[in-house]
Amino acid sequence: MLSRSYIFPFFISLSGYVFMVSMDTIIKVLGSNYPILQLLFLNALFSLIPLTFFIIKNHGVHFYLNQNYKFQLIRGIVHTLGFLFVLMGVLKLPLSVVYPVLFSSPLMLLIMSHFFLNENINIIRISAIILGFFGVLISAEPFGSNVVSIMGILLVFVGAFCIALTNLITRKYSALSSSFSASFFSMVISVIAFLFAMKFSFMPMTFEDLMLSMFGGIIAGLGISSIVYGSRMLPASIYGMTSYFQLIYGVIFGWFIFQQLPTTFNYIGIILVFSAGIILFAFDKQKA
Repeated sequence: MLSRSYIFPFFISLSGYVFMVSMDTIIKVLGSNYPILQLLFLNALFSLIPLTFFIIKNHGVHFYLNQNYKFQLIRGIVHTLGFLFVLMGVLKLPLSVVYPVLFSSPLMLLIMSHFFLNENINIIRISAIILGFFGVLISAEPFGSNVVSIMGILLVFVGAFCIALTNLITRKYSALSSSFSASFFSMVISVIAFLFAMKFSFMPMTFEDLMLSMFGGIIAGLGISSIVYGSRMLPASIYGMTSYFQLIYGVIFGWFIFQQLPTTFNYIGIILVFSAGIILFAFDKQKA
């Protein structure tokens, strides 16, 4: 049972993942009419509205001083690549497939942390990693004949790797930047990168679509801020569990917005990935 002091940040963290799935959904809706680079530029740009508010609230108006910009640049580039690959995959896949594949990222992070941060991996964690990757494999239906879906799976998988690498960099050099600062500067780098890339593919937008894109960016910024807040206020075992609700949100949004019902393989994969997460969180909580 949650301690009273954890209830508010727990639900803030949950809402953050609702915002992020909503952002993915908006990109998917608009992606059939506009170039992905244009949509990602607008998303990153408008996400800076809430991110700027929260970074000033937490670090003051002079937050840009005393930053390690080499760290911010490296992390921002890797984050931008992950952002790009995942959302390119979102355009090609049902949401019920995207999130199980995306959740290979924390499993990759466990492996990376063992080799680069000297974190211990025992039989329980190894079992959870194998179970999780098996769930990803089943959910992705690798024996299907849809080439576009296979490309989408590869894109999300590469994006998941970039996200794991981003988190590894953040953990290894955590003393160099706060979570809010890292998130803010990563989005600034995304804005700059997609602005230059967008000149190769741009289409005029209707006012309604521009407003929808702006809304998607704002809720993305709120989502990132909510998730960062949850990571600071909750124990790791509880905070990590909130992220797995994306699997459920993906099924719900895919069903209601796109009428994409999960297959039996998707359901089995989601259950296995969720189970792997529960095993890891239960083990970490027991250790603590």
